[in-house]
Amino acid sequence: MNISKIIKPLTKGYLPPLGEFPDYLLDFAANLSKFRGRFQKLTSVERVLTAIRHKEPDRVPVATIVCAGGRQVSGITFPEYSLNAEKAAQAFVDGLDFAGGDVVVLLLDLSVEAADLGQKMEYPENSTPRPDFNNHIIRDVSDYERIKVVDIKDAPRMSEYVRLCHKVVRKIGFRSIVSGFIFGPLGVLAMMRGAENMFKDCLLHPAKVKKACEPITEVLINFADAQCQTGVSAIAIDTLFASRNGLSKKLWEEIEGPFSREITKKIKEHGLIVGVHNCGHDIYFDAQIKFMEPEFISFAHLPDDCHTQKEMKHRYGDQTTLVGYVPTPLLVHGTPKQVMEECWRQIDDLAPGGGYILAPGCEYPPNIPLTNAIAMVNAANKYGI
Repeated sequence: MNISKIIKPLTKGYLPPLGEFPDYLLDFAANLSKFRGRFQKLTSVERVLTAIRHKEPDRVPVATIVCAGGRQVSGITFPEYSLNAEKAAQAFVDGLDFAGGDVVVLLLDLSVEAADLGQKMEYPENSTPRPDFNNHIIRDVSDYERIKVVDIKDAPRMSEYVRLCHKVVRKIGFRSIVSGFIFGPLGVLAMMRGAENMFKDCLLHPAKVKKACEPITEVLINFADAQCQTGVSAIAIDTLFASRNGLSKKLWEEIEGPFSREITKKIKEHGLIVGVHNCGHDIYFDAQIKFMEPEFISFAHLPDDCHTQKEMKHRYGDQTTLVGYVPTPLLVHGTPKQVMEECWRQIDDLAPGGGYILAPGCEYPPNIPLTNAIAMVNAANKYGI
């Protein structure tokens, strides 16, 4: 295979589907970027590829995860951001232009899939969309049978999201890695049933829950397939309930694990990067790696089998790329200096040997100033070399 087929796109800022290349060629490209990074600035794409291949780039890559926060720059309202692909794309591009970063994660909100599956939503003027908590479409376990597969083309919010992916890829060009986003089957189900009731159903009626996950997963596979054709380089799947905030590890592996595997298979068929996002407490790194084999895990708290971030790096640093995990409360209440100091502590422990991307533990809070997003980028430039 001609090495130039991967090297030339990387130096121009374009990431070809990684699945098209054998590991030895990806490692060769990462080592080449690592060497070049000693003498000159890498593109964001080179920097991210080098990191996820567990090599040290010119500096630590950073993903600010400024999503809805970017709407502040151009005065875009939450309903516009949530429902209009052009407005949302402008918000994401504004966030990148204003704060910087190497990765743009198209986390719109967690109601996209459930809305198209029939759940009634509310679209507040100054907050993210949410289910109408007084009108869940799944009121009883017998209602799980009401969930039907929908065609993405006939699904307004998912279709608009696919258009968003197209628009952001086109607008950003080769400046940054762009990642799509999918809420996992149990997350979608929780939007339609209510999390507390769904947890009870997982314990008392697991067969019915798994039956409900079948059509949801089919929709999510088709949603992933549509995103993969837009030019995004990666897709992150939110499996929030693979944590102490959700199900026991055994129950998650029984119910959602197999479905999450099927979604990742579709993404890998396209040769794209698979990511996991999970901002729960005591998350199950091992279970998610087992079922999803992600190239990266975006997290807000330590995994359930680690007590320190150094232990996490030692245990999982060679299995996946760690993306995180600046605390949301610090971003809300901390000064830029405090944020940079926390970034420095994380970089010091997690960056050696590659396999690390500096990021918030979850989406950058959308209604606060973007000052601390800029502080994260400054920290990567100052301490991540």
